[in-house]
Amino acid sequence: MNGNPTGRILVFALLCVAVVWAFFPIVFMISSSFKPGELIWSYPPTLVAEPTVSNYQNIATLFPRFWRSLFNSFIVTVLTTVLTLVMAVAAAFVFSRLRQPWLKVPAFLMIFVRMFPSIIVVIPLYPVFNALGWLDTITPLVLCGAAFAVSMATLLIKTFVDDIPIELEEAAMMDGCSRVGAFMRITLPLLTPAIAAVSLVVAIGSWNEYLFPLVFTSNDARTAPVIIAIAMSNEDGVAWGGVMAMASIYLAPPLLLVLLLHKQITNVMTMGAVKG
Repeated sequence: MNGNPTGRILVFALLCVAVVWAFFPIVFMISSSFKPGELIWSYPPTLVAEPTVSNYQNIATLFPRFWRSLFNSFIVTVLTTVLTLVMAVAAAFVFSRLRQPWLKVPAFLMIFVRMFPSIIVVIPLYPVFNALGWLDTITPLVLCGAAFAVSMATLLIKTFVDDIPIELEEAAMMDGCSRVGAFMRITLPLLTPAIAAVSLVVAIGSWNEYLFPLVFTSNDARTAPVIIAIAMSNEDGVAWGGVMAMASIYLAPPLLLVLLLHKQITNVMTMGAVKG
């Protein structure tokens, strides 16, 4: 294909279509958040309109629970990501460095459990959390989010631990470090790009989680996706300007996180390319 101009043009055209298809809803959402509500779904479409920030100013009035739910989303995402990474790094160390036959059983169970849909786990856990008094708190959201993310995070981090020579840890152990101390001082710093990339995946998954807060929360601990969904199902009519504004605000944190971690993600991708 390198010597075929027609093939290159076709590939470029397909890539352009894919990019437009992926970004059109986002561009439409952000642009609509600066339009008056009556122009968002006008026909023929209004491509150019005088921008307004009234949709953002009216969020507190139209959707008073949104800012609290956004804070809940932030807390749940941070706690879920931290808990997941702690467990995943420890499990990756065990699976990579301790070559024991019996470890195949928990490794298989981690993958096996991840195959079940979330709703199957939610149903039996609801009465358990109700008995513990955890409903409408962030506790079940963090525990369930971490439980579903830890298997994938462990397997991803393990692949990078496998690539780090164990001789580095053995040399540190000869100098007096314990096995865990050698891993913490030698291997863990080398895993920083991988941990950053995995934390991004886990954080975005937790940030976008909808089922757990829908089932386990009712008011105080509800997260932003549930509040946005409720705003879209208002029987008195949907305030589309406000909904678009909330969705645009909700998009900002993961976008900022990607921009902050793009260097680490690029390093991980480069490592994979060199390895291949």
